[in-house]
This record gives sequence, structure tokens and C-alpha cells, in this order.
Amino acid sequence: MMFLALLLLISFVFSLEREAIRKQALELIPQMADLRSFPTRIEGKRLKAWILEDAYPEGKLYLNDVPLKDKLLEELYKNANVEEIPEKVDVAYGLTLRKTDLKLLPTEAVVHKGNPEIDYNQYSALDPFAPLAVMHQSKDGKWFFVQSTFLRGWVRKRDVKLISRERFLKLFELPFLVVIKPELKVGDLTYSLGAKIPYVGSEKEEYLVLTPEGEIQRVSKDGLSEGFWSFSEERAKYLLENLLGHPYQWGGYYDCSAFVKAFFGVFGVEMPRNSYQQALIGDEVKVDFKSYEEFKQLLKELPPYRTLLYMIGHIMIFGGFEDGEPIIYHGVYSIKKDDGQKIYPKAVVKNLLERDALKNLYRKILAVRVLK
Repeated sequence: MMFLALLLLISFVFSLEREAIRKQALELIPQMADLRSFPTRIEGKRLKAWILEDAYPEGKLYLNDVPLKDKLLEELYKNANVEEIPEKVDVAYGLTLRKTDLKLLPTEAVVHKGNPEIDYNQYSALDPFAPLAVMHQSKDGKWFFVQSTFLRGWVRKRDVKLISRERFLKLFELPFLVVIKPELKVGDLTYSLGAKIPYVGSEKEEYLVLTPEGEIQRVSKDGLSEGFWSFSEERAKYLLENLLGHPYQWGGYYDCSAFVKAFFGVFGVEMPRNSYQQALIGDEVKVDFKSYEEFKQLLKELPPYRTLLYMIGHIMIFGGFEDGEPIIYHGVYSIKKDDGQKIYPKAVVKNLLERDALKNLYRKILAVRVLK
């Protein structure tokens, strides 16, 4: 705690261009939305297109431990209830009551290719108090189709509290705390890094925070910041080092893109959810290196902790140099070393590219982006 307080005092800080990055993301990523200006009524055909815009990957799939045949898939889509969507849909508003999941289709079942740890029906996790535009209900009445700030999908109805639009808009005006550690417990609720928690005041070593049910609860000030942090390399390194070893969870906290999103969320930067989308954000750096040495030289010219490295299906944060070697931080399930050996960290890790025999990663880099 003393180290953190000292860090806040001595860090050279500046603000990332939050609004510029947010504007860029909203323009480039159609799955993101400014919920404060989200339409109160939408076209039914538009909603239907949103529900059907994504699909499971090709190849043999399983629904839990049963092969996902056409008939089972039809049942999943039938539960999406698209036939009952009217010409015009009135939008409702809500917030999450607890940590919950955002799904591709309205089912608890795991859809996978033989490894249930990789669930293709799992889009993302949502923290408690996440604002939602609610647009549709599943046939079985157990799911809502919603728009969050960064993604659309299905959430369990029991995890959502519907509120008036007036109260919904007031949520964005409340003073808030930001979680600055990998996980924070507030009573029975669990928040992740970068999550925002509305609060009404503080007393000595405690904050008085609001719960999604509207109650006031006391919580230790440890692991919380009053508002977003301004960015500094010292703070960035502090956050990343604290995340090391945290388990990887596909579509949750922390897969590679959730890790990136949560990290930048502490600094007030709203990033998209998946790695391909994140690789569109920030200033583009020309990818023309033809050797590891050229790649290494390029990294020497780029700012640590604000530079993203993207390869198909995976994104990493460049963390500067240590002992003359480039550092990457990432949430990673598996990775292939230079000798071809595949390892399974299944965690947030810090890699030195030469020490850890990952020099050949440079061959897979498709995009380098810098956030300013």
C-alpha cells in the first residue's frame, strides 16, 4: 500500500487521448456503442441482423460433450426467437447485478472443438454495474439480447436489472472508483481490473460504494482509485506486474484481449473487446521488418506499455526492454517457441523474447499500434 501511494506521488503522468481513442473506436468498430445516445427505438430487421451477424467457426463442433448436429444448432437459433421480432423494437435499459457472461447464442452450453476450455459461445464477461441497452428476449424467457458499451450478445435475464431511461442516463454522471488490481471483492460481488464502481463518499480507510441493487456498502480503499489514473510508465508496469500469473480464461478475465481492455480501462481508455478490433486502434506503425533484429530496432523507437503487437487471434503489450531484450506482456493460452515446442501457460505472462526463445514471433506480427 505504501509503495502504491509513493508511486502515485512520484510518477510522471499524462493522460492518454481518451476521447480521441474512444471516437476512433466508435467509428471503426460497429459492435461498440455510446449507450447515452443509443436509439430508444430500432428497426426490427436491424436487430435481427445483429442477432445473426456472428456464427460458430467451421469444422466439427460439440455442444458440451455431444456432437453439434444441424438439428441441435437449429434449436439454439430457435431459442433466439428472431421470428417474434416486430417491425419496430422499443429499447429498454438495465445494468448487470453481478459478474455475468455475454454469449453468442442464448444457452449455458459450451460449444467447442474438443477442448471445452475454448468455448465459441462465450463472447466476454461483464462486471457488475455494466450498463446495457436491452432489445430482445429469448423464446425460453431466460435470456436478454443486449448492447453493452463494447459488444452485443445474450446475457442471463436473472443477472440484469431493468431501470428507467432517466435513471440509466444518471448512472453515467455518478462519481466512480476504478479497480486497480486483478480482482476486487465487494460483498458477494467480484469486479475485475478497470471496472468502475459508483460511490457516495469515504470514511477513513473505506469507501461507501453503491451496489447494483441500490444499497450502500463499505469497502477498503485498497485496490481502488478515485476516477481514472493518468498514464505513466511506472503505473503501467505496476498494473502489468500485478496481473502476472492470473489465470487465462477464454472469453473472460483474462484472455489476451480482455487483458488489454482491462489494462487500458484503468486509464480511462475504452478499447474494443477482440484482438482484431484492438489492432485497429491507435496510430499505425508500418510493419516492414524482415528480421528479428529489424523488429527489435523498431521496438526501441516505440513507447512501452502503449504499443500493441498483433498477430492472428492474439494481441500483446510491448513492455520495453530488460537486459537488452524486448518484453511482452499478454494473456496467453498456448504459444509456440522457436524450436517448435508448444507450451501452455494458460495465464498472464511476461516474456523476454530471447530468453524465452520467442524471437520468431516477429514473423507473425501483422500490426503494430501506438496509443497516444
